[in-house]
Amino acid sequence: MLNLLLAILSSTGIFITFKYIEKFKIDILLAIIINYITAAFCGYFLSDTTFNASQILHQDWFYISILIGILFIVVFFIIGKSTQKAGISVTTLASKMSFVLPLLFSFLYYQETVTIQKIIGIIIALSAVLLSIYKKQSDKINRQYIWLPILLFFGAGTVDSLVKFSQQEYLHSGGTEQFTTLLFAIAAISGFLALLIRKEQFKALFKVKVLIGGCILGLVNYGSLYFLIASLNHSAYDSSVVFSIVNIGIVACSVFIGLSIFKEKLNKLNLLGILLAFIAIFILTNEF
Repeated sequence: MLNLLLAILSSTGIFITFKYIEKFKIDILLAIIINYITAAFCGYFLSDTTFNASQILHQDWFYISILIGILFIVVFFIIGKSTQKAGISVTTLASKMSFVLPLLFSFLYYQETVTIQKIIGIIIALSAVLLSIYKKQSDKINRQYIWLPILLFFGAGTVDSLVKFSQQEYLHSGGTEQFTTLLFAIAAISGFLALLIRKEQFKALFKVKVLIGGCILGLVNYGSLYFLIASLNHSAYDSSVVFSIVNIGIVACSVFIGLSIFKEKLNKLNLLGILLAFIAIFILTNEF
């Protein structure tokens, strides 16, 4: 349960950091690159595992870690484009609801047990996410770009599903530190390539506020992935339950922080969503 809590808190930390990155007008791509560099260093220095390049190249998870690392950057760009073109509300909805895909993946591919209690819990969890992030439509949805949030839904869901697959197939008996470190390193390299495409100068990475924002983001980002995999490995719950708890926990914490720190206003549906989040967690973590 501790790993689940740490996964929720570190992922919520990403939300807080992004808020301050926006507040201090830090270039998001630059912060993202520093973030991935920081996360890769965290994996390297916080691990007791010996990193051997030749050994890593021959790991079964080597190629899938490259794929996930590249997808990290791709999904990030989709989020940015979708926010600009399709609108904030529909982008947030697509991002938060993407955890449906790893749930389905766990049920269909790994044939996890489906019980009435689990179905009820997941339905309540989905309702909690929808209601917690609901806002009166303040930005118009540009239907011309509706494919962007749809792509985001499948992209983010695919990343989580691939993480689940990697954990189940390759990481259940160890190797998490090496896997996450390589994944973040690949994401950082992809970010550098994106900078080259944008024809930006690398010295922009060394601005003080970019370094501070990116390093903080990297610390919580590393924690969120590490503790998610640890939860999948060591939790007594099925992965479908883990993904549900982590996602509704992130939404609930984000709403509370938005209310207390950023003075965001909650409507009655948001409050109902938070209540349903706790009910869903209770149902999913207790046997009746």
